[in-house]
Amino acid sequence: MISINNVKGAVFDVDETLLDTGLTRFGSAKDGLHEQARLQAIREAGQRHNIAQLVAITPEENARAFLEAPVHTLDSVLWHTLYTCGIVATDEAEPDNPLLQELIARKDELFEDLLRTKGKPFPGACEFVWWLATNGLGKHLAIASSAIRRDIDIFLDIANLGEYFPPEHIISKEKVTHAKPNPEAFDKAFLMLGLPESDRSQVLAFEDNSRGVMSAKGAGLFTCAITTVLTREQLAALTVPPDLIADSYDEFHELLSKPGIAAAAS
Repeated sequence: MISINNVKGAVFDVDETLLDTGLTRFGSAKDGLHEQARLQAIREAGQRHNIAQLVAITPEENARAFLEAPVHTLDSVLWHTLYTCGIVATDEAEPDNPLLQELIARKDELFEDLLRTKGKPFPGACEFVWWLATNGLGKHLAIASSAIRRDIDIFLDIANLGEYFPPEHIISKEKVTHAKPNPEAFDKAFLMLGLPESDRSQVLAFEDNSRGVMSAKGAGLFTCAITTVLTREQLAALTVPPDLIADSYDEFHELLSKPGIAAAAS
């Protein structure tokens, strides 16, 4: 059973968990900031290299690549796009591929501008972090994200949350070898909190999608999923379901203020 009275720490994903990039529910993910930047980078590369398949890629195909990519990284999503367009022969990404590196660099450049001008925290996200901090968790908050460190820092600055997530408590893409759904990111974030191993099940992990939930559960954390991308029904039906599902941070606040919540069966 868990409630705010016996929570030992909290680890947050960023994109679509704390940061609202405009991504809508699975099946219609076309207008998010990541999607916009990725689509423009792909089409520009297609024009530059005279690759008709990339020039013609649709918003729906671009969104589907994110949903179908084997792992939760930009590299994997872009490579999967090249694979489905018939440009590369295998779905196993080749990190040193020049076209892939070009796409990554351009997408990151485009996304930075979008993030600075349009990025914002989800309603109640900042207040929820502040609530956790004022309830004794100020030194035991961390981030486990597939985003690059630059983008995490930009978001923390936008949201005025930097003081709650010291640099050593931020696990970004650069700090992991195995992307989500592998548990490495959440495992490293937990270790940064300096808590005993016996506290894992009393550390909250906040996520929004199936790969993130699987990662957090694999690290042994009490996993909370917010319905920014998946519905309650979709989250509950996952092969590895979260322990707690809520539609908002106000709801998380209400649920965790109760005497205790049992973890879902893994």
